[in-house]
Amino acid sequence: MLQSIERMGEYEVSLEQYPTPANIAAAVLFAAHMEHDDIKDKKVCDLGCGDGIFAIGAALLGASHVVGLDVQSKALKVSQKNSASLRTENTTDWVLGDVTSFKVLGPVDTVVTNPPFGVKKRGADLSFLRKAISLAKVTYSMHLAGEKNRAFLDSKIEDLGGKITQVETFEFPIPRLYKFHRKQKHLVGVDLYRICRQEE
Repeated sequence: MLQSIERMGEYEVSLEQYPTPANIAAAVLFAAHMEHDDIKDKKVCDLGCGDGIFAIGAALLGASHVVGLDVQSKALKVSQKNSASLRTENTTDWVLGDVTSFKVLGPVDTVVTNPPFGVKKRGADLSFLRKAISLAKVTYSMHLAGEKNRAFLDSKIEDLGGKITQVETFEFPIPRLYKFHRKQKHLVGVDLYRICRQEE
């Protein structure tokens, strides 16, 4: 079903926008649902939702309420259209705003996010992590793989009040989206972190 959604078409390099492939989004959400019971009947937030693939996927798996946040109105228009086409509009809400100032009513169970990796704007990924850990009991977040980055994130996540319970590594395909891209497709190593708040 996620393969049928409309993708945004235009992306901004300053926001490090790279669409999550449907098969990766489905695998992440299905694992969160089946292995940890973090989706069904839960309130889920998708920070930096783009075309809404994680938010809509969570709704399809039975989340009780899903909120997708993005800084671009054009992204949310695509999200709303996709939500309507897959009949999840009664479960999903879309919010225009910056992650640092985002507030949500009531407790959040799970955050799923593919944040900027912090290559163009240093620390951009930490803004998403800080918000996610403050909002939810459990966070699923994607970051560039590599020993140096893992050591950095281990320390930062602990400082933010989180505890890493699982790390899965996979190859993330990046299509030719920007002028500086030379290859039709480039594979990047990505780590998916499952993070629980330390008091949980």
